[in-house]
Amino acid sequence: LYLPQDLPPPDNPNFIDASADLIKEIVLATQGRAFILFTSFYALNVTFKKLEAELRAQGITPLKQGETTRGALLDRFRNDISSVLFGTDSFWEGVDVAGESLQCVIITKLPFRVPTEPIFQARAEQIDQNGGSAFYDYTMPLAVIKFRQGFGRLIRRKSDQGIVVVLDNRITQKSYGKTLLKSLPQLKHDQVEQNQLVGSIETFLNR
Repeated sequence: LYLPQDLPPPDNPNFIDASADLIKEIVLATQGRAFILFTSFYALNVTFKKLEAELRAQGITPLKQGETTRGALLDRFRNDISSVLFGTDSFWEGVDVAGESLQCVIITKLPFRVPTEPIFQARAEQIDQNGGSAFYDYTMPLAVIKFRQGFGRLIRRKSDQGIVVVLDNRITQKSYGKTLLKSLPQLKHDQVEQNQLVGSIETFLNR
């Protein structure tokens, strides 16, 4: 599990551009074979547009949620070992790609629900009115489940190996980040600078 430390925080206007640059370096190091998980279609589309031509020029096939059916996308991803799939929401769960086709999952942002969604907002307000904490009693448990689901895309059988990279530095800089990390299986956590990340990934995958 790689936790880059020097990216801007996700509420910074430069976050999408900075994360896109790092995503490119990561998927070049893994030679494709990656899921890139977003929490919004806006960030997905901006990042895909920024990277599509560069990735194709390097022999990597970028695939984007929405350009065809989910099943067709997954088939293309499984059959093209140098492909990268850009997905959101539904691709965080229920997707089974075992073996060499998937060796890297990049989680761009922690999967907190949008607080202005009507049902979510009503439930949160009800918890607060009853003396609870909407964040810790409702928002965090949902985020933990989604985070575990995203992480779980990587290892589908005992012989699988690979890396997860979380680009959202709140996971190490906010107290609730420990809750998210504790929800994962035991594994090595590497808190690294961006300039150390690619070399470490290549070393791990080439063992």
